[in-house]
Amino acid sequence: MQRYLLAQETLGYQTASDETNSDKRLLVTGSQNVLVDRNRKIKIRSGFTRLGAGNNAETPIRNAWTWLTSTGTELAQRFYDDELEVYLGTIDTVGINAWTRIKDAWSTTEILRPANWFDTTENLDLQIMVQGDANEYEWNGAVAVVLSVTGTTITKNGTNTWAQNRFYTTRNKTVVNTRTGTEYTYTGGETTTALTGITDTTGINAGDVLVQKVITKTDTPAASRTNHTISAFENQIMIGSEDDNEVLISKNSDYTVITYSTPRLTGEGGLLTLDAPVKAFGILGSTFVVSCGRSSWFSAKYEQVAVSTTLAETLKVKKLNTGVDQGAFNQESLVQLANAIIYLSHEPAVRMITDPSQLEGLSPKTLSNPIKPDFDAETFTNACAIWHKNAYYLSSPVNSKVYILEFVEDADGQLRRFWNPPQILPVRAFSVISDALHGHSNGVPETYKLFDGTSDLVPNGTAGNPDDKVPVNAIAAFAYNLYGDRVNLKTFDEYFSEGEITPATDNLLLTLNYEFGGSLQVIEKTIDGTDEDILQGNVGFNSLGQQNLGVNPLGGLLNPPDDARKFALIHEIPREDFRMIQAIFSTNSIDRFWSIISHGCNAKLSPRKNIQIKK
Repeated sequence: MQRYLLAQETLGYQTASDETNSDKRLLVTGSQNVLVDRNRKIKIRSGFTRLGAGNNAETPIRNAWTWLTSTGTELAQRFYDDELEVYLGTIDTVGINAWTRIKDAWSTTEILRPANWFDTTENLDLQIMVQGDANEYEWNGAVAVVLSVTGTTITKNGTNTWAQNRFYTTRNKTVVNTRTGTEYTYTGGETTTALTGITDTTGINAGDVLVQKVITKTDTPAASRTNHTISAFENQIMIGSEDDNEVLISKNSDYTVITYSTPRLTGEGGLLTLDAPVKAFGILGSTFVVSCGRSSWFSAKYEQVAVSTTLAETLKVKKLNTGVDQGAFNQESLVQLANAIIYLSHEPAVRMITDPSQLEGLSPKTLSNPIKPDFDAETFTNACAIWHKNAYYLSSPVNSKVYILEFVEDADGQLRRFWNPPQILPVRAFSVISDALHGHSNGVPETYKLFDGTSDLVPNGTAGNPDDKVPVNAIAAFAYNLYGDRVNLKTFDEYFSEGEITPATDNLLLTLNYEFGGSLQVIEKTIDGTDEDILQGNVGFNSLGQQNLGVNPLGGLLNPPDDARKFALIHEIPREDFRMIQAIFSTNSIDRFWSIISHGCNAKLSPRKNIQIKK
């Protein structure tokens, strides 16, 4: 019986340490499109599928978000060129299943950013937006499908009233036909299924989709001021600009008003004067934080005080001590995680703040050090991020890469974090739609359901059929294994690999690099998913109850494909002395699935001395 020295799990991806001096269970430079799953196996990532129609216009999705409204509707939105669209599934019992225009004629260069504000009169949350001009824009998320039109009346499908579909009863009573762009003003009928008082219903057909008109609040909150960044805190809208150092704060009862008394009363507006233009907003518990310029962070906190017989409120602002370039890169790469913030800094680095005190004389926790060389070499222009199922996703749209930092907590509360290798994906912005992660294209107006299927698709802006499949070029490059001895020569004649594979995967390539970069020799062996000699039973189903807490089923499929089977294989290899060896598993074909559970060889010390390096 021979003894095999195996790497029996994968710990993550790391490039900060020399790959010849790293744990053999780590993935290193060269790895891509593979993911460490909940069982610490390494596996090829799943592909992506398109949500909605293809589009060959060369205009990327510049921002995207999903609005979970106060009435329980989910409104996934995306912004590109001059268009703001919402994805509509089934509305009023009618299946739309398409991206639908809310409003066009936006700026084609500025980013549209939203925040939510609650209107107590309409009893609705509203979406307030800014886009680098002097205006604020308001949309209430109302959507309906026309059943019939009679004279001055529009009747909707379904049993919900127009008001139940979020249409205004007191604010601006104007709807827009998304097919034609024509506006129609109504005077009554909101609490029924028939809007009334429409002067002219010409151009409306059964089946048309109507939305509430986006309202422009001109010169709001201040005339001749450009509004670039927006957030909401305790139902007060905060507006930042890239052209000045101020944050304007609205009243909690009117998002367009920033006035306040002396002494200041609870809920009134306010003004923060900082030392640089605003880059991003965040919330840490009861503290509102602002990142401005490249390095500065400020905290703002409301505190109630008694002034004579009046209960007033102070707004305390404090500059926090941070290092150079530790400010947020942009609003889109900052994610809110309960009472914590994870963000991309200008260094660049991914940092985490869980308490404002971490910013006072202490550096925010750095999470990206294990892959610092990747970050130092990366271009993060227009980077976007999202938190989804215990992982932080960060895009580099310029290079079509996605970096994933996963947080895993077991049933005993033990937390471990690890990076996955870069994923080559043509995305910029992210959003969660129907509980699934979606990426929005960095090149064309398309949206993709990520980690879905076994291949990628051709973006419609690329020559070819948009439904054509594209291979997932998956590479799992492990750290060099020195088998406990950096100097002496080793030798082996058998290499063992164990994992999971589907019959379609007939070309899983095992590459063995003898010495650094394969300078001594490179041997390639194939693992064939149709070879019954190496296959065992089908991979078992792993029920949710058997999983550790907080583990994200990265790689798309919660479980392997139905036809995936266990495999174990020993490749016989002619002996060759070596100091170090690197194993790389890879495929670059469509519809592949494989994972690696363990691998290694029957290495032992060579009887020969390493005289080549003696001088």
